[in-house]
Amino acid sequence: MTNPTAFAQTTRYVKDSTEMRTLVLNLYRRYLRHSRGFVNNYNLDIPASQVRTKIRQEFERQRFVKDLPLKNVLYMKAQMEFQELVNFWKQQCHVMQYFESIDHQNKIKGDSFVQKFLKGAQ
Repeated sequence: MTNPTAFAQTTRYVKDSTEMRTLVLNLYRRYLRHSRGFVNNYNLDIPASQVRTKIRQEFERQRFVKDLPLKNVLYMKAQMEFQELVNFWKQQCHVMQYFESIDHQNKIKGDSFVQKFLKGAQ
């Protein structure tokens, strides 16, 4: 059984970018350490290496954000997401949404109106 408060953190505003960098790297490492547990707990039909790759992509996507208040918000969202994943507060379908977006975009190809609509293109 998981203790929900074991992974909880209080919300605080970080005023130093070097401290924020340290917090983000520690969170990234925690995600990587728990990647095999995510696969096992949620019965994912994908390897842990693919989960680690997706974690890396999500962190890299926000890498060049310079605004410190925005970094604080992104960090707290990532921390809450981690706590929800570790405490098994999500369902398998919620976790698989991270991976389906890539597969779904690759499967839908073409220029018809319906295909563009399904892709979200304008």
